[in-house]
Amino acid sequence: MHPRMIWSIYLKDTRDAIRDARVLVAILVPLGLGIFYHYVLDDNVANIAGLETTAVYAASESTDLPAALAEVVSGTFTLDTTAVASADEVRRQVGAESADLGLIIPAGFDAAVRAGAQPEVVVVVAEEAGADVYFVVASLGSALREVSGREPPATVRVEQTGVSSRAGTVFLEVGFRSYSVLVTIVFLVVMISMLAVPVILAEEAEKKTLSALTMIASYADVVIGKALVGVTYIVVAIGLQVSITQLWPKNWLLFGAALGTLSVSLIGFGLLLGSIFRSANQLNTWSGFLLTPILAPAFMVGVPAPAAVETALRLFPTSQATMVAVNGLTGRSLFANPGFGLIVIAIYGVGAYAVLLRHLNRNRQ
Repeated sequence: MHPRMIWSIYLKDTRDAIRDARVLVAILVPLGLGIFYHYVLDDNVANIAGLETTAVYAASESTDLPAALAEVVSGTFTLDTTAVASADEVRRQVGAESADLGLIIPAGFDAAVRAGAQPEVVVVVAEEAGADVYFVVASLGSALREVSGREPPATVRVEQTGVSSRAGTVFLEVGFRSYSVLVTIVFLVVMISMLAVPVILAEEAEKKTLSALTMIASYADVVIGKALVGVTYIVVAIGLQVSITQLWPKNWLLFGAALGTLSVSLIGFGLLLGSIFRSANQLNTWSGFLLTPILAPAFMVGVPAPAAVETALRLFPTSQATMVAVNGLTGRSLFANPGFGLIVIAIYGVGAYAVLLRHLNRNRQ
């Protein structure tokens, strides 16, 4: 390893990347999406109209919560609420899909929240609950503030039939807008790692300048130099995204560890792609097909799914990074074992760099 050579490669590639329109597109598209989501979407209610949602609730005495919730979402869609006899009846109707969601409200709830206590209200949703249901769940915070006049007025616990984890409560804990911005940050990491960085290597291989470069530097120097270019662009882009959207994590260390580990690992995969394809145009042609299976798991983290699907999601680096980042963003353990998630991401990265160096050295021979 030669630090001066690595530094020279890093400076050269950084300057070249600034002038490459494809690199700028890979950065600006997800950055623009994040800014768009921040200013257009709302954390409590989605900006969609015409939906109708039914809710049943069990309360031993009169409560203002169902009416307040219906009022909060009334500008977007209709929420029909019906009182039932018991908590078991709430669960039965939601499980039978007679209602979209249910509320189990404890005795003395309204008086308790107005007094500043934090009683627990249980929200029951079905396994196949749609996005409209989770928008209602995400609006509970506003409804509870209407009832109590203070924040935080109560603890909300979500029960979901047939689903084992807390994935379905992400919209409630994070908010629809904040979650959308977070996913665009993961998108940003993927685009820079899997498109912008490999273009640099593919172009050098196409122009035969890579062979000349490795006459004075090792492949390890080249890989490190180009990986640092990717890390630099990711850090700058995420910094801009977080600053503009005001997405401030409550646990910066965990949030940074998730995105940092993912960035370094995916850059390894990106450089591997850049070494395999014979030209930048060929890489661009196939990149769309390659990005889809990498990005899809990240988008699925906030969607309720059966236990088998959620277990499968833990095998992908982007979904693991999103889970750990959600924990860092909220400061709560919504997803268990963040350390395991970071290990999974790191294993992918170690494997990618090992295969990359082996492939480059084999081509030299």
